[in-house]
Amino acid sequence: MEIRNQIKKHLDMFCNEIGARPTGSEENHRAVAYACEEFARAGLKVSKQEFDCMDWTIERNKAESGGILMVGDQSIPTAPAPYSLPCSVRGELICVHSLEELRTATLAGKIVVLCDAVASEPLMPKSFVFWNPDEHKEIISLLEHGEVQAVITVSLSSECLIPIIEDGDFEVPCAIVFPESLPKLSGGSYASLTLFTERRPAKAANVIAEYGSGNQKVCFSAHIDTKPGTRGALDNASGTAVLLALAGELSGREFPFRIEFVLFNGEDYYSNPGEMAYMASHLSAPADYAYAFNIDGVGVKEQKLAYSFYECPEKLTNKISESAAKAGGESFVQMEPWPQGDHTLFAVSGVPAVSVTSGGIFELVDSVIHTDADKPELLDVEKLALLVDFLLCSIE
Repeated sequence: MEIRNQIKKHLDMFCNEIGARPTGSEENHRAVAYACEEFARAGLKVSKQEFDCMDWTIERNKAESGGILMVGDQSIPTAPAPYSLPCSVRGELICVHSLEELRTATLAGKIVVLCDAVASEPLMPKSFVFWNPDEHKEIISLLEHGEVQAVITVSLSSECLIPIIEDGDFEVPCAIVFPESLPKLSGGSYASLTLFTERRPAKAANVIAEYGSGNQKVCFSAHIDTKPGTRGALDNASGTAVLLALAGELSGREFPFRIEFVLFNGEDYYSNPGEMAYMASHLSAPADYAYAFNIDGVGVKEQKLAYSFYECPEKLTNKISESAAKAGGESFVQMEPWPQGDHTLFAVSGVPAVSVTSGGIFELVDSVIHTDADKPELLDVEKLALLVDFLLCSIE
């Protein structure tokens, strides 16, 4: 009962009292301070790893969505792309459908509408080092050097505005519209676009806490930040709450290695600054780690807890599978590896890694994850408590 109550307390703090926790924001600082206090209360040695970032905000008092787009006398629903520069511009619209068209079009002074082939997938941020296709780099470069006034992208979803460009280093104002609005943005028409955003230099920090002693350590990680505008219950208050509850269960226990907790700050930020800082300072010596767990997107009601392995020896995979059977049996399932998470940091650095998430989590990406629908009501606290038991079993 105590573990469940602790998890509920942490979820209430992150989701209800603090709310959205974008990296560098005041709410993000509150979340970090709370986590530090909870780790210290559990008797762990706590430190913060600080780094530079951007606090990006929308002035919603000037427009509910943060943006106004007018084509003639028609108002088109729009919103700023995350981390976009502000603007108040007017210009001729030009629709660009392909990279070849972008290479040859006259863009200067115009508002560029990206659609079809050049808007079929998210474009990687300029500073994202893990994967950045040359085609993405070229699209961004052509827009930045084309003297365009602004860029409008078509959402990847018709239900909510999902950005193509999400990059605080992109030096052109950028807005998003729904696919249904595209016919109203015909080339040659004139439009005015205003985005009520602000970029401010800021600081943020990873939280690192340690328990016990030993030559090697087992690391448990989760990310504490959210996208702007979402309470992030699944992504990732649930994972953070599980690790805080786990830390509270360690007192008096002895292990043959150190236990390290890392709350990454920046997994939902365009350039992953917290992850980059941790890699540079800690993962340069992978032999220091026995293995690592990353917890993200756990606790979906009526879904199993799903674990997967990355660069793990057979002995470790057998041990973890046995721990899952012992802790919860049918509540756990092994899934195929997936790369979009902080467990990848450990795996590419040579540290055996285990990821824990929810079955069916990827079906929620467009409709729940990163939106205001990501609420605590989605979570099964019993499953989260079961996960704490599983993690304890895995290190004992």
